[in-house]
Amino acid sequence: MARHRWLLWVLCLLTACTVHATDPAHEGRGRITFVDSQDLSSGRVIKQRVDEWNQRASRREQVTYVPMPRSTDAYRAQLMARAQDLAGARDDVRSQCYDVMTLDVVWTTEFAESRYLVPLSRGEFGTDRFLPAAVESASTTDGRLWAVPWRADVGVLYYRSDVLTAERADPPSTWQALEGMATAFGPEYGLAGYVGQLGQYEGLTVNALEAVWAHGGDATGLGTPQAKAGVGMLAEGLRKGWIPQAVLSYDETASLREFLEGRALFMRNWPYARSVLEASPLKGKFGMAALPGHGALGGWNLAVSRCSAHQATARDFIRFLAGDDSQRVLLEQAGYPPTLRPLYLEPDLNSRLPHLAVLRVAVEKARNRPHAVHYDKVTRMMQGALHNCLRNPEARDAEMDQLSWNVAKALSGR
Repeated sequence: MARHRWLLWVLCLLTACTVHATDPAHEGRGRITFVDSQDLSSGRVIKQRVDEWNQRASRREQVTYVPMPRSTDAYRAQLMARAQDLAGARDDVRSQCYDVMTLDVVWTTEFAESRYLVPLSRGEFGTDRFLPAAVESASTTDGRLWAVPWRADVGVLYYRSDVLTAERADPPSTWQALEGMATAFGPEYGLAGYVGQLGQYEGLTVNALEAVWAHGGDATGLGTPQAKAGVGMLAEGLRKGWIPQAVLSYDETASLREFLEGRALFMRNWPYARSVLEASPLKGKFGMAALPGHGALGGWNLAVSRCSAHQATARDFIRFLAGDDSQRVLLEQAGYPPTLRPLYLEPDLNSRLPHLAVLRVAVEKARNRPHAVHYDKVTRMMQGALHNCLRNPEARDAEMDQLSWNVAKALSGR
């Protein structure tokens, strides 16, 4: 009888172990769904990385890649709708969950505070190897980490190197120097001085903040003399003409077209524009430099959805995508700036990608836009007021005083 009881005990133990090892839900492992904005890179490098994971991973931990709408607003709306639908959902409908989400850097606070994400461990993901500003973008103001930095982006300055070389001038390191060159060289060569993104959309928020930061101001104090000076510099540029009035309606595509077609001396844009220019008649006639002051940090981070039943697999997949090998592939094949600092220092990469040194300077100086639960509300507020300041400079002081109060109220949750 004792031997019989012993055999039953062993059988139960083995059965329990078997169930534990093959139950993906219990282990937090299983198939997951990964969502990202549409992959427009040459060769569809994002899909390549997912395929690489699926070749390496077991059949039970395969990843389904779901590309989302190209429009950032439409993408965010779809993510929010799915997260809201599955908040508190039963286990039997969790298969509809977007387990790993690629989030714009300005969405972190909103998704975290809405309880759509799970917090992550800084030690598990080695955040000390990432760009500090990128880690900040993936965290809330209390220091908790909610995402892992993946693809960085930063505002940079493009210039006509043929003109600056002819004039024996270095790329400007201050806005004052940029204005001087735009005013002196632009008319001589039949070029507009400077084009950026001052249309009433997110680009205006970014361009204005970069000007504000360059003058010592910040988004949390838009009524200060420094912030007003930054916006005033743009308004004066429009009035004096070294920034064409047409720029008040420009987005990235419009400003790139103006520079690409040889009508502008300087252009503020994102790193993606470099590959477009390299494939154009301007190849060999342009250069890229860090913006005077600080560029705005853009980019995308990787987060685990709270609704995911397979969070262990989701975390492993994020480590794979955000790791050295994947970020190196994204840089070399698609031009995505890394969020990992060591990659900017690799001699081999720097020898093959001379612009990497410029990107390193730009990303190390980059700053984040405000952390806000309702960032879309804050930025729309800023866009309306800032556009009015540029069109009607006499209203600048009153407009920015009111904007400062409105932004402070929104950021405090009032």
